[in-house]
This record gives sequence, structure tokens and C-alpha cells, in this order.
Amino acid sequence: MMNIGEMYGLMFTVLFNIGPMFQMYRIVYNRDSSNNSYAMWLCGVLGQVCVLSYYDHLGVTGAFNYINSIVGLCLNAVMIIIIYVYRRQK
Repeated sequence: MMNIGEMYGLMFTVLFNIGPMFQMYRIVYNRDSSNNSYAMWLCGVLGQVCVLSYYDHLGVTGAFNYINSIVGLCLNAVMIIIIYVYRRQK
């Protein structure tokens, strides 16, 4: 059975990583990413890489920490690709 800390970790992991999916859906549905910034999502990628390095440096354990960061890293990278694909040409 999960303790309360693990439940909070699971909820954080799920909710934190659902956020970009709404934006991805919106871009694909409208076929337009002109209101999205590459820099913001690139900072997200770099931030997740830094968090993973921080966890490794400190020897942090716990699946939710790593799952959250790896999924977030992947979602941010996919967002950059989606922005590029759906960016309207001027």
C-alpha cells in the first residue's frame, strides 16, 4: 500500500506532465504554434537535464523523481518539435 508521500509524488508526476499535453493538443488541433516560444521550452529541456544531474550528484533515489524528470524532458523536446512543425511561415 502507498504511503501519503508516495501518493503525493505520483500525483505530482502525473499532473505536472499533463500540462504540456494540453498545449500540444491545442497546437496540433489549430495547426498553429505562432504564440509559443522555443526559448521557453528549451529552458524546460535544460532545466530537466539539470534536475537529473542534480539527482545523480546527490545520489537521490526514488522512482517518481526520475520518472517525472525523464517524462518532462521528453515532453519538452516533443513540444519544440511540434512548435517547429506547426510554425506558420510568414
